[in-house]
Amino acid sequence: MKRAFTLLEVTVALGVFALMAVALLGAVFNIQEAMIVMRTGGGVHNEVRQLVMRRVLSATARHSAEAGDSMTLATGGTVSWTVGLSDTTIPDLHHAVVELDWGDDNVETFTLLVYRPEWSDPATRSSLLQEMRTAYPSSRLSTY
Repeated sequence: MKRAFTLLEVTVALGVFALMAVALLGAVFNIQEAMIVMRTGGGVHNEVRQLVMRRVLSATARHSAEAGDSMTLATGGTVSWTVGLSDTTIPDLHHAVVELDWGDDNVETFTLLVYRPEWSDPATRSSLLQEMRTAYPSSRLSTY
């Protein structure tokens, strides 16, 4: 007489497999995060850089991103930043130069490429799109 697996046994096995896969993916994610922190040096400076990048990327208006901001650190110091924005030759893509001032003449600069249509000047955006339509007439850009 042949013995086969029941539906319940197969379901339990799939459930155990799914739990193991979730645990394994969580471990892989934690390892990747640890490697990133090791490469970038980690610490308070890295956390502040990430926070500033999030604030710049979440700014809805161009002038609020360029104005920058400052904050008091848990260590008692302060850090302030400003952002210099310039347009690229691609519509709605902006080159952002972020300058962090840690105090005591310690200034750090990093750059980002940011896609933010609401930061674009409408006239500049229209002319860039027209240039792209002319250069690439058979692309999807011709429908914009």
